[in-house]
Amino acid sequence: MRCGGVCGAGARPGWLLAAVLLAPLAAQAATATKAQEDALRRLLASYERAIETKDLPLFRSVKPNLSAEEEKRLRKAFDSTRTHEVTITVEALDCQESRCMVRLARRDTLDGSIVSSFPQTLRLGQGPEGLVIEEIGR
Repeated sequence: MRCGGVCGAGARPGWLLAAVLLAPLAAQAATATKAQEDALRRLLASYERAIETKDLPLFRSVKPNLSAEEEKRLRKAFDSTRTHEVTITVEALDCQESRCMVRLARRDTLDGSIVSSFPQTLRLGQGPEGLVIEEIGR
């Protein structure tokens, strides 16, 4: 499995690339603390892994407010491909107290072919165990 732009420490081969891609976070997000940046790295690694491994419980752990309609679309997407790789690059991060807005560039590779590249905006909040995704937008 290829590592995208973000992954957990030691979890996949592209960790160094993730560190390089996320290094500008401090400059881009003066409002984010080191703890928030670390929490963001963990959250995005889990988000990526949930999609790539088609793990609905893991996806629900990063987005606990997943609606029935979102779950239906997610299951359909999971069932429609053999492999799904995600590359995420953080473009901007803005944190205010326990809430953050993250602007990403996301590239999805389905069954070995790059299918789409698109911007994505995540609205994050503080859950019981760390940051969670409250809303996914474009």
